[in-house]
Amino acid sequence: TPHAAGDIWSTYDGSTIFNILKLHGLDVIAMGNAEIPADQPGYEEITFLDRKRRYYKKCVVFQNRLVGAVLIGDKSEFSDFKKLMDGDIELETKRAELLHSGNVAPQEAPIGRIVCTCNTVGAGNLEKMIAGGCHEFRALCEKSKAGTGCGSCRPEVRLVLDKQLAAMAATVAA
Repeated sequence: TPHAAGDIWSTYDGSTIFNILKLHGLDVIAMGNAEIPADQPGYEEITFLDRKRRYYKKCVVFQNRLVGAVLIGDKSEFSDFKKLMDGDIELETKRAELLHSGNVAPQEAPIGRIVCTCNTVGAGNLEKMIAGGCHEFRALCEKSKAGTGCGSCRPEVRLVLDKQLAAMAATVAA
């Protein structure tokens, strides 16, 4: 593997490949190996379909590890699936979670302009969490789910955090 940043001990082993298509009222995500290779034993396909909620999920498992997925209609599991694939985590007890139908806990509706489109998080949601004491970037991302999908919104999440913390500091100083 190529060496990262010139350090012979640091390597880059690749990334999980994914595509996110955002249509009006319908999200489509394909990640990893979304199809079972022809004539390859050891692969399993786990599917879930809820026609009423317009939700479809397919998980591709190889040697008890998630290697691919397709999510249509509900993107709430994207970051969880990406973590499973990026970490090459053996499913063991997590296997049953692949079969549940979307996010178990309802997510708060977006407040204000959307910052994270992958997880539908608004600037107001972030500001509310910061006002509630969530002052660290990583903790804010984990709690809000912003920045845990494709990651392209992380700079915007950081800006919201920095702006709110500066405003809080100015209020205290005044």
